[in-house]
Amino acid sequence: MSDKRYTHQHGFVVRLVEDLSVIVFRILNCLFRWQWHKLPFPKLLGLWNLYALRVELRRHNLHDTDGDLTIPKPESPFHATPEGKMMRTESGTQNDLQYPAMGCRRSRLGRNVPRDITAPDAGKLMQPNPLLVSQKLLARDEFKPAETLNLLAAAWIQFQVHDWFGHEKEARNANPNSKMMLCVPQAGDWKQPEMVIPKTKPDPDKVTPLDTKYPAYRNEDPQWWDGSQVYGECADETSSLRTNPDTGQTCPHGKLYLNQEGFLRIDPSTKLPITGFTDNWWLGLEILHTLFAKEHNAICDHIKASEPEISGDDLFEKARLVNCAIMAKIHTVEWTPGILGHPSIQPALDANWMGLLGHFCDESTAREWADRFPKGMREFMTGIPLSETDHHGAPYALTEEFAAVYRLHPLIPEQVVIRSHKTGEQLGVYTMDDIVFDRSRSPITRGGATMEDAIYSFGTSNPGRITIKNYPKFLRELTLPPDATGVPQVLDLAAVDILRDRERGVPRYNEFRRQLRQKPVRDWKELANGDEVLAEELKDVYCDDLEAVDTMVGMFCEPLPDRFGFSDTAFRIFILMASRRLKSDRFFTTDYREEYYTRAGLDWICNTRMKEVILRHHPSLLPAFEDVSNPFAPWRKVANLQRLG
Repeated sequence: MSDKRYTHQHGFVVRLVEDLSVIVFRILNCLFRWQWHKLPFPKLLGLWNLYALRVELRRHNLHDTDGDLTIPKPESPFHATPEGKMMRTESGTQNDLQYPAMGCRRSRLGRNVPRDITAPDAGKLMQPNPLLVSQKLLARDEFKPAETLNLLAAAWIQFQVHDWFGHEKEARNANPNSKMMLCVPQAGDWKQPEMVIPKTKPDPDKVTPLDTKYPAYRNEDPQWWDGSQVYGECADETSSLRTNPDTGQTCPHGKLYLNQEGFLRIDPSTKLPITGFTDNWWLGLEILHTLFAKEHNAICDHIKASEPEISGDDLFEKARLVNCAIMAKIHTVEWTPGILGHPSIQPALDANWMGLLGHFCDESTAREWADRFPKGMREFMTGIPLSETDHHGAPYALTEEFAAVYRLHPLIPEQVVIRSHKTGEQLGVYTMDDIVFDRSRSPITRGGATMEDAIYSFGTSNPGRITIKNYPKFLRELTLPPDATGVPQVLDLAAVDILRDRERGVPRYNEFRRQLRQKPVRDWKELANGDEVLAEELKDVYCDDLEAVDTMVGMFCEPLPDRFGFSDTAFRIFILMASRRLKSDRFFTTDYREEYYTRAGLDWICNTRMKEVILRHHPSLLPAFEDVSNPFAPWRKVANLQRLG
């Protein structure tokens, strides 16, 4: 699959190190069955093994679905402007200036497995019935908490996923017999006669034998790490977020509009906040969207202070670049080590962001050293943001498999307890149904809580563990607001997750593992990690066919590496795609420089992590961070002073 158009040539020494690393660790992992997370000296051998795995995955698991990227999609306007070189465009065009449509809105999602095994099997789409899989294997029997995480970790990944993925779907049709709909027959504990959802819409731009047999699907979002969930995906949308609705004027100094209370304004037609993306809205998204809108405005003030002559539009674009980089940094060096706590992970992800030098000096010093290293060595020495752009042989795109492994709905609890951040006093207990859609602010608007109370409550509460039989009850009978048809839709989201992977040709679990060069499971007891009761349930649901086990089910069953929050199989995709989102993006590589970000902007990124973002806008939360090493780990609980008194 390697294509020299989409890669830089490594030096001989770098290629030799890569080849030797792959050989050594294939022998250790396969012949001796010593997996990376069980090796001694995890910060040395474990880290080196992860490096070798990423090299191998980059060579074998990046597959193009798009073809000629020089031609922009008709729905993704391409404006060849000089300004586009200096800023992120709303639609994601011009990130790669040689192939300006690469990664733009409505470009195709790629694959991590060869296309010749991604054909959806229409005859097996309902085998076994997704609703039955949901009830028997996924439904939460009791809440299993992830005790090393706080609830902000659950909200964060949804906040990020809304920036990355959005499959184009057929128009919803009230007729379940329509060819554009998927109709799941009643099964298990589902109370409706059937569950009907729109099909994922294949890309209609090209109709070739390859696309007919192995459909490719378009991403409605720009595929870059560009904060589109905050900033919108078209010029009109972005402009509206910068406009004061009372005056009709653009907010001064490049800022996003917030009302006098510091909230996003409400759309009177949907009753939801006005921001870049509001699907599946709840209190967790309310917190993070508001927080990073405030952060954008603070960045504007900071850059304006050092560059007083900068225009409002230029200031907006610089602040957006900085805010996006902060989100990427937080996800890379804080959220990911929070959910994947193995000793090899933190140094591996620190190296992604700041390289070997980052362990000995700060980011500003590393920037000064970056140009002294030859190409091919900069990523290792100073981190991806100071290295050269590289697509590793395939045009950049997020992938269907990447979307599949980020199905992390077990993180969502059944209820949220809101407490005072000052006293710890319980202010209210809210079911998830109480804090979704237009009810997301109810603890604040009706319950007397503040935004600080909400953030504190999320910081001191646990999400659910990502495991079998821990899918939230609320999401298994989710009533969505009415759409254009005027009819509310009721979904079992667990069944939808299963069905979408099958429909889009994501291989089932054993084949998925083979494609990642892992051993397939050999029997039901191994799949169930020794749990004989679960093994029998799996065997019964899948009619004694191990090859039929869905990838999501298999990953939820997997025994986890030490201090891991999700499966090693999912982690293989993450190893590949997490760094790719940085390495392919010129604003995180060759153009991560002062002329794009400003010196003040780069220094802001250097000095900012999640704790700084929260405390900048909510300083009264400082006591909750005492002795907290990771902001996505449980915070310190404040004593209930009233009770003690």
